[in-house]
Order: sequence, then C-alpha cells, then structure tokens
Amino acid sequence: MVSAELTPVRPDRAATPRNDRLRALWLRHRVPLLATLPALPLYAVWWAFLATGGGDLAAQEAWAQFASRHGGSAYNLFWYGGMHTANYSLISPYLMAAVGVRTVSVLSGLLASWLAAALITRAGVPRPAGPALLATLALWCDVASGRTTFALGVAFGLAACLPLVRERRAAPAVAYAALATMASPVAGLFLVVVGAGYAAVRDRVRACALLLPPVVVVAATTLFFPFTGEQLMPLSRIWPPVLLGLSLTVLVPRDWRVARWSGAVYAAGTVLTYLIPSPVGTNVERFAELFAPAVLLAALLALPRLRTLRRNALIAALVFSLAWVGKKTVDDLVVSTRVPKWAADTHGVIRALDRLGAARARVEVVPARNHREATALAPHMNLARGWNRQLDMERGRLFYDGTFSAATYRAWLDRWAVGYVVLPAGRPDGYAEDEARLVGDDRPGWLEPVWRDANWQVFRVRAAVPLVSAPATVLRTTSAEVDVRVPGSGAVTVRIAYSPWLRAAGGCLEREGEFTRLTVTAPGVYRISSEYGPSSAPSPRC
Repeated sequence: MVSAELTPVRPDRAATPRNDRLRALWLRHRVPLLATLPALPLYAVWWAFLATGGGDLAAQEAWAQFASRHGGSAYNLFWYGGMHTANYSLISPYLMAAVGVRTVSVLSGLLASWLAAALITRAGVPRPAGPALLATLALWCDVASGRTTFALGVAFGLAACLPLVRERRAAPAVAYAALATMASPVAGLFLVVVGAGYAAVRDRVRACALLLPPVVVVAATTLFFPFTGEQLMPLSRIWPPVLLGLSLTVLVPRDWRVARWSGAVYAAGTVLTYLIPSPVGTNVERFAELFAPAVLLAALLALPRLRTLRRNALIAALVFSLAWVGKKTVDDLVVSTRVPKWAADTHGVIRALDRLGAARARVEVVPARNHREATALAPHMNLARGWNRQLDMERGRLFYDGTFSAATYRAWLDRWAVGYVVLPAGRPDGYAEDEARLVGDDRPGWLEPVWRDANWQVFRVRAAVPLVSAPATVLRTTSAEVDVRVPGSGAVTVRIAYSPWLRAAGGCLEREGEFTRLTVTAPGVYRISSEYGPSSAPSPRC
C-alpha cells in the first residue's frame, strides 16, 4: 500500500492566481457579456441583409460620402442650397467615411450594449441580466432603423453616465458627455434629461457633469455654424413617450429618485416639443424607445412584493413599450430594406442630367418614401431637397402647411433656382405626395418632359431662374464648390443659402436675404467654397 503521505496532491485549479483573476473578470463582466454576445447574430443579420441603404441609413451614407470627398469643407451644397456638416454631427461623418457606415453602426451598438449592461449592474439592479438584454435589443432596433449617428452618440452618452454611478468621477463624465453631444445633439439632449434628474435631487456634481457639456457644445456649434430648422411633432405621437415617462415616475421604486425625476422631466419635455417648434420634434421619442423597456423590467424585478394593481400597471407599461418599439422598428425595416428598381438603376438618369447640363443648376428630386434618392444623386448634382426633415420644413414649408399648389410650387422652384425636376417611380414620401401627383399626373405647362426610362422621369423647368444672376454664369458645381464667371466688376446674387464659412478668393461674399451676394472688382472666374483653415478667416466687408 502506498502511504498517504507519499501520494501527490493535485493543486486546486480554482486557487491559482491566474484562475482567480479569470474568475474575478468573469464576475465583473458576466452581465455585459451575457447581454452583448447574443446580439452578435442580430448585427450579423443586419449587416448582411438589412443594411441596404434606405430610410435613415440614406442620410448616413450621404454624409459619409461627402466627408470622404470633401472632408475639408465646412458647408455642403448637395442638399437644400447648403447646410453645415457640423449641424448634423461633428464626429460621425468623418468616422463613417474612415471605417464605413455599417462598421460604425455595429461597433456603436455593441459598445452601447456593453455599457448599458455595466450601468445596470453597477446601479445594483437585482437580476440585471434581463434588463440588460432588453437594453441590448432596443439598441439593436435603433441601429436597425439606420440611426448610426445617434447610436454613436448614445454609446458616448452611456460612457458619460457610467463614472457617476456609485462614484463621482466628474472629469471622464464631462469628456464623454461632450463627445456624445458632438456625435449627436439628440444624444446630448437626453443627457440633459438625466442631468436634470440629478439636479432635482440636489446632486450638483453629477448634474453639472451631464448638463453643462451638452449646453456648451450646442451653444458653440450654433454660434459658429448657424442653423434654423423644425422637426415635426404631431399631436398623435405625444402620448406614448409621455405615458412611458410618467410610468417611470410613478411605478419604479421610490428610492430610484433620479430615474423618477428623469421620467417626469422627459414627459414634460415631450409636451414642450409639441408646444414649441424646434429641431427636436419626434426625435424625442428615442429616449423612451431605448431605455423604457429595460428600466420598467428592472423595476418589476426590484419590487418582488408588489400590490396587484401596481404590478399589473408595470407589466402593462412594459408590454406596451416592447410592442411600441417593435412596431416602429418593423415599420422602419419594411420601408428601408427593400431596394426598389429605380434606386438600383440610376446610371441612366445621372447620364441624362449630365447631358442636359443640370450640374450648372439645382435639381429637385421628388422625395421617395425610403429617401434613397438623397444618396444616389447627391454626389452628382446639387439637390433642392435631401433627407433632413428640419431643413425640409424650414426651406420647403409649402409641402407641410397645406399651401401646396402649382403656383406656390413654381414660386418655390424659382426661389431655389431649380432647373430640373426628377420623378422616381417609387412610392413618394408622405409629405411629397401632392408634389408627385402634380409632376406626374397634373403636370403644368411650364414643366417640359425631356427624358424618361422605366424608373425615372426628368422635366425641364421652362424659363427657370438661374443659380447666379445675370450677367454672371455658373461654369461648374460640386457638392462643395461653385465656379462662377463674372464678366465685369459689380455684385451678383448666388442662390446658395448664406453661411459665414463661404469664401471666394478675389471676391467678397455677404448675406443677401437668405442667399449670398458676390461682389468682385474685376472680371474672371470665382470659386465659392468653404474650406477649413487659413482661408476661412473672415473676409473683408464688401
């Protein structure tokens, strides 16, 4: 018999330093891993089959293309007669141009899922895996709807909140809150909601960390890159976010004071977006879409001994939030995923417009429901419209206020120097149905058919107002530049929406109403552009 003292003893693997570290890492990151890993197949499906470039993804693609081609320009001319890149985002167009729209979308969604799960865990929510999974699903729905820029801002926003849970590390919170707002002003607005919740409980450090950076970033952006616009907020769309905000205020545990106050602030803010026209509008819904399901489930799990009425109210609010988010996502995917024939075959219409000289004028493309025209044609010509609802309302009010008619439409075409109108064969945007009907079926005599194929029709606007007033002429336009020939000294009107970033070497630019006046002292060709750098220093007064 072998003595027990001589029998080798196998070391306990769990007791080794390496296994201790692995066990500690697993315990620390278990919930983020369990919440994020199941989303990988969902993002793979979106990447391979659903991300076809329609809906909100069309805007992401257009901005990425502009940043790739004209990254040094402050002002893009391909939509609405001109708009600043910074008004859309200070970060995302350049990041999407560098690594791709889908890459930024997926990485933002996965990072946000990890951070949301870590936030839920650190907040001490009992059984956090369920709420974390709901947050992951909601974040995927946001990406599936094509909101890449917003998803990037949300990831930074969650990173801003994380250092404030259990701790008061204000410095990283301030930095991430600023990045969130620079990525997406809407994401910054939601940090203001949470910051207001901290302010209501008199936590000044956390409140300031989340409130001040969005205010400073938005104020600076508005000062240096002026912007006016309005997003729709129909009365019928107020009640879901208000209901969910008030549900958080009333139903979550009483010691969740910041969450309860944030819900109240959010509900009140939603009502204000209806009462006061602003660029926010229906974007306010996104906060409830992303976080209401997870918070409601967390509240249900945190209150195991609830009275029947309160439990049923929580369950009803949770079910409603899930159904609401699911329906909105399905609706977005139905509209945006299928690639219609007209969007798949744009070579003919682009060649036709090029032969007609449309690059020396502005082109109105009747907006489609999936807005693919805003991406397909923007690199080749300057469009009178595009895919930015705020500017669409600001500069095309007749499409929204019930005043659309052949006469008001012609006045609008002249105002924006539209030389050609293009009608795709697809379903028009809801606010372009009257325009599609007028152009396609009730066409006035001043719209002359000049080209068509199976998917597109092109019409010339007879006696169109030129992009630059006589005696000057336009030689060439791109998404970032306009070359103007001026035969002698004097001033001419260029129908580009004025921006302080516009420059013309050898000439002087000033505001003329909503447009731009070019004054020169000698004949020649003058290039109007908006590059960053020394050339962007203020020009002398004319």
